[in-house]
Amino acid sequence: MKTLVVATEVKSDAAVAIPPITSVRVNLKNDKHSAGADAVDLTTWLSKEAALNGLQSIELQPWHIVVTYDQFDNEGDNVHSGVYEEYWAGAKKYKRIYKSDNLSETDYATGKGLYRLGDQQWPDRAQLQVRSEIVDPFSYAATLVGFHGRNVERIFGDYKLQCVFIEKDSEISNPTHYCFEPGGSVLRYSKGFGWFQTVYNDIVLFQGRCLAQAVEVTDGGKPYLKLRVEKIELISHVDDADFVPPPTAVGPLSDRVSGVHPAPIKMSFPQWPASLRSQHFTVTTEVVIGKDGHVLSAHGVSGPPEGYKACEDSVRKWLFKPYLILDEPAEVETKILCSNN
Repeated sequence: MKTLVVATEVKSDAAVAIPPITSVRVNLKNDKHSAGADAVDLTTWLSKEAALNGLQSIELQPWHIVVTYDQFDNEGDNVHSGVYEEYWAGAKKYKRIYKSDNLSETDYATGKGLYRLGDQQWPDRAQLQVRSEIVDPFSYAATLVGFHGRNVERIFGDYKLQCVFIEKDSEISNPTHYCFEPGGSVLRYSKGFGWFQTVYNDIVLFQGRCLAQAVEVTDGGKPYLKLRVEKIELISHVDDADFVPPPTAVGPLSDRVSGVHPAPIKMSFPQWPASLRSQHFTVTTEVVIGKDGHVLSAHGVSGPPEGYKACEDSVRKWLFKPYLILDEPAEVETKILCSNN
């Protein structure tokens, strides 16, 4: 397998360039989607591929992974670096460790709840993505509701990938899609939420699953995350004491959290008043998201006050993937920005 890179060009024959996504075209259609010969049952497809890639399964033997990561800003500067480590022995028996320049904490999952040692903030979007890109690469696809799938062959230079496009009735030039080596289920590339593009390289087999040891994520064609699996191994003997939180750990953590950013499933845009439409501004709205993913409350707190209501009304129509703590949904306090650019 060749190395995949999100770039306009590559200099080595051993690498394949996947063009950066920096714009999107939308062709609105009124006709409903009709299943064709290339149609894919997304539920069946997702269940199959998630069982062959990553580590998201309760059926695996206990495992231990160490991932190093670098995060980049819009200017390409390496703004954060760290190590993510996980010991897993069951859905409610694991230890997740973040050690970086902006987060140092250990989470202990137990039958009595989730406990946290060290920093008490929740991992941010990038930190959560460090885990999901390697352990659970189909986590975003699992949040999509009301979509249909179809098989599409994509060719990059002379390199072919077999992809599944996940779409709604509007025709988008670059919808969410996942691409595999032809004739198999080795995940090599995904176009996920927003402008995220991810390439999966240095694939190894672990417990019968494909696991990428070198993963790079770009956002709008710019470097965002670089991940490297430093160690992946079985835990030959599970010592229960390793999963018991120390007395200084905080928990069990409550059913309302803050400082996290659940993935939106459905969004709407503000209808700004005429007095603001020619201006550039941002309204910040504090929201509470319910356990079912619906917005319970929305209150504007900054920006032009005459824009508060438009942002609040828009945000109340949003729907989010429920935020789970040990597979139990929790309410979320967060902030949403509505911008007029």
